Amino acid sequence: MDSLTIRKTFLDFFEQHGHRRYDSASLIPQDPTVLLTIAGMLPFKPYFMGDATPPTPRATSYQKCARTNDIENVGHTTRHLTFFEMLGNFSFGDYFKREAIRWAWQLSTEHFGLAPERIWVTVYEDDDEAEQLWLEESGVPAERIQRLGAEDNYWWTHAAGPGGPNTELYYDRGEAYGEAGGPAVNDERYLEFYNLVFMQHELDDAGTILGELPAQNVDTGLGLERMAVLLQGVDNVFETDLFAPLLARAGELSGVRYGQRDDHDVSLRVIAEHARTSAFLIADGVLPSKEGRGYVLRRLMRRAIRHGQLLGMDVGGGQQLLLPMVEQVIEQMRESYPDLQRQRELITRIATAEEHDFGARIRQGLERVDQAITAVRAADGDAFPGDVAFELHDTFGFPVDLTAEIAEDAGLDLDRDAFESLMQQQRDRARAGAKKGGGGIPVEAYREAAAVVGTTDFLGYESLTAEAELGAIVTPGGVQHTAGEGDEVEIVLPRTPFYAEGGGQIGDIGVLETPTGRLQVLDTQEAIEGLTVHRARVTAGEVRQGQPVEAHVDPSRRVATARSHSATHVLHATIKEFLGEHAQQAGSLVQPGRLRFDFPHFESVSRDRLAEIEGSINERVLRDPHVHTEVMSLDDAKRAGAVANFGDKYGQVVRVVTIGEFSKELCGGTHVPSGAKIGTITIVREESIGSNTRRIEALTGLDAFNHLSRERLVAEEVSRLVDVPSEQAVERVGQLLERLKTAEKELAKLRGANLSQQAKQIADAAPRDDGLAVVVQRADGLGHDDLRRLATELRNHLGERAVVVVGTATDDGKAQLICAVSADLAAAGVEARPILHPAAQVVGGGAGGKGDLAQAGGKQGAKLDEALQVAAREARAAVGGR
Repeated sequence: MDSLTIRKTFLDFFEQHGHRRYDSASLIPQDPTVLLTIAGMLPFKPYFMGDATPPTPRATSYQKCARTNDIENVGHTTRHLTFFEMLGNFSFGDYFKREAIRWAWQLSTEHFGLAPERIWVTVYEDDDEAEQLWLEESGVPAERIQRLGAEDNYWWTHAAGPGGPNTELYYDRGEAYGEAGGPAVNDERYLEFYNLVFMQHELDDAGTILGELPAQNVDTGLGLERMAVLLQGVDNVFETDLFAPLLARAGELSGVRYGQRDDHDVSLRVIAEHARTSAFLIADGVLPSKEGRGYVLRRLMRRAIRHGQLLGMDVGGGQQLLLPMVEQVIEQMRESYPDLQRQRELITRIATAEEHDFGARIRQGLERVDQAITAVRAADGDAFPGDVAFELHDTFGFPVDLTAEIAEDAGLDLDRDAFESLMQQQRDRARAGAKKGGGGIPVEAYREAAAVVGTTDFLGYESLTAEAELGAIVTPGGVQHTAGEGDEVEIVLPRTPFYAEGGGQIGDIGVLETPTGRLQVLDTQEAIEGLTVHRARVTAGEVRQGQPVEAHVDPSRRVATARSHSATHVLHATIKEFLGEHAQQAGSLVQPGRLRFDFPHFESVSRDRLAEIEGSINERVLRDPHVHTEVMSLDDAKRAGAVANFGDKYGQVVRVVTIGEFSKELCGGTHVPSGAKIGTITIVREESIGSNTRRIEALTGLDAFNHLSRERLVAEEVSRLVDVPSEQAVERVGQLLERLKTAEKELAKLRGANLSQQAKQIADAAPRDDGLAVVVQRADGLGHDDLRRLATELRNHLGERAVVVVGTATDDGKAQLICAVSADLAAAGVEARPILHPAAQVVGGGAGGKGDLAQAGGKQGAKLDEALQVAAREARAAVGGR
């Protein structure tokens, strides 16, 4: 049974048992507690936690997953993967243990055809009920049911969230895979393929059970790769139809055949597995960077490149590896995951760029390794420093196992403890960076409010005003019944015209009025899924829970924001036409009269190209295209060609916003009714915000007009000043700047000659005491560079045994000093900075520099003469008998 059939068989089975089918969510999770989607349950976490009401009590899905805690094991074992697919069935307070166990057995034996007598089961050590249900529902004998502890049979995400005891199914692969005795004895012979988690507890970050979830739930995961191993009769995941073509391609590229040498097999497995993960991560919007998800991606790609080099390939120096490998991934997986094909250009360009970049870096890293080995040997050490290994890993992207191998060849052991300590610090920083900051209100308070009010109905597409009841007043201390003047609280209404921040669009502001009080709404947010909160200040009177409320959105701000949101869609469609399909929205900010748009791209966008994009955008807007919004199922929206943006979360029912014939996107934001309502759009900035990521900022409507008006006035004033028509102003200013540069060069030459002549005169008149010349000179009116030049010219004219100190008082009352020491004195140990330091203290500052030249500055320019005299005494004392 091939992998496509395995997936279809699973999903069809549970659809026939009343489960709604869900396609895979992105590898970029909405959950801020994890960097990547690590389990099939993660998109459903709000339903398990009771933070949102599921649209259906039963679900089944296939889910792309990525886990990074086993990267070092990938390739060295035959089952560890960083990317894998989980098939799952889920119950949100509907069925529980009995049905989950019954269906798992039926699916495994009747539909996948696994031999019942070879299936073993593990249950949580205290779960008597699960063991009894296995006996009743499957007929599996008691001797093939084993009880294990929490480490094996209690599942949670290892972050704050849901968890519960689980039961797992294993398949006995026979004597060829080791000793008998069940999974408790040998988990290589007994391969786990299905995990049933009975989600019933809420846990904190440390794994401590905080209490029961609102309902008893089921979360299961069947590993597609492992089931393929069993049903295709192969030894390991790399011999299944999911990996065999990738291994073959890696072998073609490297000239190495799989199955001939163990070390070569390790490298081929790493290349195949990491290329697959990299392609999927990039397709979902992850780009190589120095932290977070991008760091994970870069590490995977560089580890693959390194193993290509171990196979003798000149990766990055002439031979290509990543590009043909990710192309193989796309060809092989695009039927199941069309996003791979849609993002083909982005995937291939990133792979090519990263391969080229790392080719140079790895050579630099090898030089650093050699330097460290030389230093350790010189100190008679026996360990390669962990901090150097981390530097190589962090700065050069140098894989630590490569460092360890080179060190071992040199007879050194890597200081793994020091390296791992630094790596853990980095992981902690990455996790902290992934978590969103809260507003100080615990999630329990929002759940309490949701229990009172339910979910919030948004009325703002049709109206900017609404009447409602004040459902809840939320504070850091919980839900309260009243709030008085000056209090800042969060208000929950059962229905509201206020838009909660989302999809890049900022939240609405406005006013809430009750019969006894008034609140100024400062922001609107979605606190937990489905619950809108109005962050507000009571500006008059008192407000009470249960009162009638009149809600009024600030109309001018909303309209200006809608202009910017519609403009963002027009910009998105136009950028993709000009730059390529890969330039898909990777982040945005929509504000009144202003927008910010992030997108993946490999180089800066030229001024001429930006002008073309801006012109095309405005031309489209002037045609006044109709803006049409409709609600449909997610599947229908995808079939209609609607664009879903990187990392955004969508339900099964979505809003599709169509602008003319050029833009169709999934979007929950607010928009203008027709294109011309956007007004003018002008691009004001294009810049890099990270590796392979660009940002465009633009203004819309009246803000764009005001900006252009100011620019026109500036242009007119420049034209008046240079006395030419505006269309000739740029050329005229360019000519004047060239003349100014020429004049400045001539002036600098004359100034230099003057300083040299002045220095010669001072040097010729300078007295020498026992052959020592100490010249102290005040030179007001000179800038720092000229002062420095005067000091060095003086030193050059004086020759040997000379110390020069020059100073100036600036127009703003500060002092600057420079000290220069002749080369012979510097060689004898006389340094400029200690000479200048006491003088710097006189003018209230400090000195810097080293060797034969130092500088100082201070705020007390009136004490410059005193400082110069102090410097003269220090110079003579420093020279002494030398």
